[in-house]
Amino acid sequence: MRRIVKGEDPEELRLWKENEVPENLTYANMPKTEVKRQMLAEQGYLCAYTMQQIPTPDDCHIEHIVPQSQPGQDPLLMISYGNLLACAPSNRSGRGRCPFGAEQKDKPPVSDDNFVSPLREDVEERFRYAVDGSVGHPEHDRAAASTINILKLNHEQLIDLRKAAIEERVLDVEKRLSAREAQELSRSIMISDAAGRLAEFCLAISHVAAWYATRIG
Repeated sequence: MRRIVKGEDPEELRLWKENEVPENLTYANMPKTEVKRQMLAEQGYLCAYTMQQIPTPDDCHIEHIVPQSQPGQDPLLMISYGNLLACAPSNRSGRGRCPFGAEQKDKPPVSDDNFVSPLREDVEERFRYAVDGSVGHPEHDRAAASTINILKLNHEQLIDLRKAAIEERVLDVEKRLSAREAQELSRSIMISDAAGRLAEFCLAISHVAAWYATRIG
């Protein structure tokens, strides 16, 4: 997962919290349009968990890092911007339950012991993407291992998608990247374009490009 840095509450959300009566401050009543727009901009238009592209706010749903069903939580956490992420797919996708990502996270209680949030400063160091499209974790990092399992990040369909992106960017035999070019790709792929969009699976590409540069250097 790529690290996400969240900003202040979107104005639409801030004004709603300031002006709504306390009993109506619920997630069901929360205005969501501007929330989605701002989250996508912060996330480089990528799913917070899978790094799949999310072209528009209509192509995602709002994910709670701490699930709404988790017992013992302050009800206001469910409308806290810091607990919200934009994830694929849209609730209106009509494709049934996605076999990986936020829809697999479902309702298990989460804590630092079993889940690595993409908001953590060290998140990009706790997942290791390989040339075959799979994702691993540092030895003894039980929370990272649990996160991969909870989100089904090694589902064969997601692995195939990552592998295709890696092969196109790093391993294309016609491009034949030099070690220097691969190292530069590892850096540049993590930078958003002029529209604020990041490449799909950017961190996976970055990890493999760095590995490739070392291998042929």
